[in-house]
Amino acid sequence: MHDSVFFEVHGIPTATVVSTEFERAARAQADALGASDHRPVTVAHPIQPLTRDEVRALADRAFDAIVARLIRG
Repeated sequence: MHDSVFFEVHGIPTATVVSTEFERAARAQADALGASDHRPVTVAHPIQPLTRDEVRALADRAFDAIVARLIRG
């Protein structure tokens, strides 16, 4: 979140991706950094045991949200 907030402050769009397990922590960090409007793209948890194909499917489902964050404004 620190890097994302830094780049966003400098006008560079970002898309932070976290699993559901870390969503609250990411939001708390964004709030602490004064960027309460910066919210991560969230994917299902856990990721570690997934196969390559399952990770690709997870990325495919998050793709539109990621692109939307990067092209806004």
